[in-house]
Amino acid sequence: MLNIRFYKRMVAVVSAFSIALAACGCEIILTEPTETEAELPSDVDLEGPYEVDRVVDGDTLIVYIDGQRTRVRLIGINTPESVAEDESRNTEEGVVASDFVKELMDEAGYEVWLEYDNERYDQYDRTLAYVYIDYEGEVVMLERIILEEGLAEAVVYGTNDRYYDEFRDLEEDAS
Repeated sequence: MLNIRFYKRMVAVVSAFSIALAACGCEIILTEPTETEAELPSDVDLEGPYEVDRVVDGDTLIVYIDGQRTRVRLIGINTPESVAEDESRNTEEGVVASDFVKELMDEAGYEVWLEYDNERYDQYDRTLAYVYIDYEGEVVMLERIILEEGLAEAVVYGTNDRYYDEFRDLEEDAS
């Protein structure tokens, strides 16, 4: 049930904030999130779109799946560490990879689609998925972009190897 007093207080706070911003010459622009106009690839089985809560590092995202914050580990690539608890493992290359993925998410509107392989979870209970984003008007696999930039290495996790040969080739081409 809606608390009317709370609602009235929030309206007053927002109104006061808006007046203060207007007084200093600031403008408030409210926009609705837009869905991608890019066409989804027809040759893969994608689930989503899902909202990205945040980028953890170059190969891990927090995504809302069915309303739950879910840690998603990108399948098939490994980027250098940037947020390891043991700070001696963190590298400048890891920070670069993480920042690159954050920029991509900004451009993609923090919206992703997921494709699964044979194993859906790893030993840390992370969801394993190939991640797709709207990139320059086309829905493409995030792992491919990261590999093309030379920011990751191709790896196999368990039996999730659907794109391994392609990923290895992309890694070699980038080096």
